[in-house]
Amino acid sequence: MALGFAANASLPAWWQGAPARAQVRRWTDDLGLSEDRIIEVATETRGYHPNPPDGPKALDRFMERTAQRDAQDAVASCRVRKSKRSRKAQGTPPPCPDELAAFYAAKVNSDEYLPPSMISKAMCGAMLARGLVTPERLRMRGVQ
Repeated sequence: MALGFAANASLPAWWQGAPARAQVRRWTDDLGLSEDRIIEVATETRGYHPNPPDGPKALDRFMERTAQRDAQDAVASCRVRKSKRSRKAQGTPPPCPDELAAFYAAKVNSDEYLPPSMISKAMCGAMLARGLVTPERLRMRGVQ
């Protein structure tokens, strides 16, 4: 009925047989459209084309565009949810000054690469005050 055929009438030949069923099955299997969504799109197409379509292939482009729009909408809504979630910082509190000092002291005391601008003067003071590093080690590592 969504396509303009009477419910009790027989369908035209291009809507019958295995090729037509395979075409419609492709909309659900490959494009991920539900039966309700397919009927909705078919009804919508009647607004553009008042005559019933000549088989399922006539609706392919509409179904592909709908699947693409649905996928883009899903991605967009996922991005919105993700961005809201990331702004909340996952509910974890920021690290305390002792944890930060211990983290940076481990970097200074190791032999791995240490960028010259990685540690601020305030952090140097915090590490020295806690006795986590020595002034010699800071000089040796190039921390000012």
